[in-house]
Amino acid sequence: MTKQWVLPSLIDDDLKLQCSDIHPAIVQVLYNRGITTHKEIQDFLQPDYRLHVHDPFLFDDMDRAIKRIIEAIFENQHITIYGDYDVDGVCASTVLYDVLETLGSDVDVHMNHREKEGYGLHMPAIEELIQRGTRLIITNDLGISNKDEVAFATKMGVDVIITDHHHVPERPEDIPQAFAIIHPMVHADRYPFKYLAGGGTAFKLVQGLLRTHTDSAFVDLRAQCRDEQGRLIHWETFEKWLLDAVCISTIGDCMPLKGENRALVYYGLRVLNKTRRKGLRALMNALRLRSRAQEHATCETIRFYIGPRINAASRMDHAKNAFDLLTTKHDDRAEKLASYLEEKNVERQKITERLFREVCAQLQEDVEKGAKVLVASGANWPLGILGLVAGKILSKFSRPVFLATEMNGLRAGTARSMSEFPLPLVFDKVQHHFSRFGGHTVAGGFALKESTDFATLKAELLLLADQMLKAEDLIQQLRIDTLLEPHDLTWDFWQAVRRLEPFGEGNSKPVFLLAKVQIDDMKKVGKKANHLQLFINKNGRICKTIGFDQGHWFDKLKKDDFVDIAFELDENEWNGRRELQCTIIDIRPSHTPTYDTCIYNP
Repeated sequence: MTKQWVLPSLIDDDLKLQCSDIHPAIVQVLYNRGITTHKEIQDFLQPDYRLHVHDPFLFDDMDRAIKRIIEAIFENQHITIYGDYDVDGVCASTVLYDVLETLGSDVDVHMNHREKEGYGLHMPAIEELIQRGTRLIITNDLGISNKDEVAFATKMGVDVIITDHHHVPERPEDIPQAFAIIHPMVHADRYPFKYLAGGGTAFKLVQGLLRTHTDSAFVDLRAQCRDEQGRLIHWETFEKWLLDAVCISTIGDCMPLKGENRALVYYGLRVLNKTRRKGLRALMNALRLRSRAQEHATCETIRFYIGPRINAASRMDHAKNAFDLLTTKHDDRAEKLASYLEEKNVERQKITERLFREVCAQLQEDVEKGAKVLVASGANWPLGILGLVAGKILSKFSRPVFLATEMNGLRAGTARSMSEFPLPLVFDKVQHHFSRFGGHTVAGGFALKESTDFATLKAELLLLADQMLKAEDLIQQLRIDTLLEPHDLTWDFWQAVRRLEPFGEGNSKPVFLLAKVQIDDMKKVGKKANHLQLFINKNGRICKTIGFDQGHWFDKLKKDDFVDIAFELDENEWNGRRELQCTIIDIRPSHTPTYDTCIYNP
């Protein structure tokens, strides 16, 4: 699909002068991300845990939540952590469980079955927890949309503390009357950062619990806790060891890597490199990544390897398997669970590809008609896989996607969208079709009422898309960070680029532009000859580039053509040899770009 190239506005000379010790291309990249002052740039490049991880007591309900947990611990009341089933919820539950178990509380964890129960607090599950003796429920990555379920638990004498980060109900009266709410958008006017993941929000509750000094008996209890080797626990260090799970949750839930999230992930990756979690070590062994990932774990390690395998637990079976992987203290159990999740992930990949082809076939006519939103349904489509399929379809066709299934008596679905078609607003406009819905701007889920006619829902979504989306909203854009010359591509510059890590949502890998370069040589490479290798020349300097799955350009280009290349800079190591690698993102016949306009669309 043709992409529209977008060039940024140039930084001014004053900012260049202030940041004279930083490569101007790096300053430009950060400026493109809204980091526009020298102090902001320095803070971004040098995250400080003490400065950039905020005080948990800035949440209005933090003291109230902590007092209730301390009461439950001392009175030996049964606590249930009620967590979501995705990677964010699993990691959030892990963080809270690690602390409560170490403090000696009577605690267990409940997670819904993704297909049988769906997202959010589930009334039958609450009834069962009450029968088992639960006196305090702490939610992780869910609960803010469960007014009725929270009210029921409260009526039955069970207090509920919500930790969540999802979309808050529009009407204040629809916000649950929980015992306490730890949510960056609720009871958090003083809290400066609004984009925490579910794992990050649970971590704030844990921080508050570990840092409170108002209850002397609890302070004494903390001081007496020992680890498995019988050593007294140093709680400041213990807190930081939790960051591997916080990091995985933040990356896995695609939260923006700015502000506090950047600090949590920056330090979380360091913890992940030397994680004490036997399950994570076994998982990376199973992936044959251990030697590399343990030294150089990156966001890509989480996004493409760890996260999908944790998610495979709930997509193919039950999330509890992933939770057990992260919390087990036994080597043999860790090995078995890691192998199991690897098998389930392979199975998940096969089903995803098959279902993707089936859904694309159903959507073909709508695509050809130019529908602005793609809506499809099927019988027995696995709900746990639909989100992945919807994401692939959104990427392929650059259209919002709504997919629904009827399976095991459950009518439910998933959606993937773009900022111009925000799901909370869309869900609100068609909520009469849903018994339950929730999510973020670009990703969400829903359960359909028995009375809902899917064709009617589809017609309403198509009408909304026609009203809300302009034609230009559906054109994929490729945002270029800055123009480079071949002589810029040095190891010193690569080290400057690496200071921008970790890369992820809101801080993607920079996309650079080499303009008006001449093709010196080219060839197809790879077992299937589907990759393109270009040797380009500018002013006598030759650069080697690689375009994965870009082999289709081979027949469109010829030697000596002038082209513009959008690329990411990487480091490649092969047979002990290190070299810089220009990974092609897109190619255009050369038109010398200028900055007279922000849009460069030849």
